[in-house]
Amino acid sequence: MLTVVLWMIGLPLFFLCLVIPIIPFLRHTAVRRCPVCGRETTGSERFCPFDAPPLAEMDRNSGMDTA
Repeated sequence: MLTVVLWMIGLPLFFLCLVIPIIPFLRHTAVRRCPVCGRETTGSERFCPFDAPPLAEMDRNSGMDTA
């Protein structure tokens, strides 16, 4: 049924299946690097989850680490 509806609006299911795997890459996540171990974190952690030194604060306007 979904395929019929999508076909009627001009979007075959085949093209939808091509777009869905791209969705995670469209999100912009800030990546911060630990100053001690060098591992990257993408969450909202304030401390490195691997060896616990404090991570640099993120600048909300530019998305860059501040020292």
